Amino acid sequence: MRDIRTVIAVTGEDDRFGPVRHAAVDRARSEHATLILYDLDASESALESPLPTGWSAEGTEDEVGDRLGPEELDAAGRAAIAKQVREARAEGVDAWGWLPNDADREQLLAYASRQPGAHLMVPRGDEELSLEDVPEAEIVGAAKG
Repeated sequence: MRDIRTVIAVTGEDDRFGPVRHAAVDRARSEHATLILYDLDASESALESPLPTGWSAEGTEDEVGDRLGPEELDAAGRAAIAKQVREARAEGVDAWGWLPNDADREQLLAYASRQPGAHLMVPRGDEELSLEDVPEAEIVGAAKG
């Protein structure tokens, strides 16, 4: 069996991915793995990065790492995701957030490929994130729409 060190769960600003997030918190806790909440709502505009860029604030690219804590998420205007990270941490999980520039299947897989022992958790019924063909993926519940 593959060693799971990082659980990456799809989430959003509202609770439509709640079943995925709750299952991911449980999985991360049972595996003693890090949890990364992958915010699909972060890339709402194709013209705007969800994170600071060289154009928006000098020197901030170096300060923004691969995983964002609640304070960085709040600073990026993602209070809902910051709250989800805090809730997971309150349950004893090493939790972080990530704000992708493009929230699609390819970007999610590329992000996961850079994480140690990645295990993806995505909602059932989301055609854009269909990962049934990915052995490292777990399909959870139904996407609420």
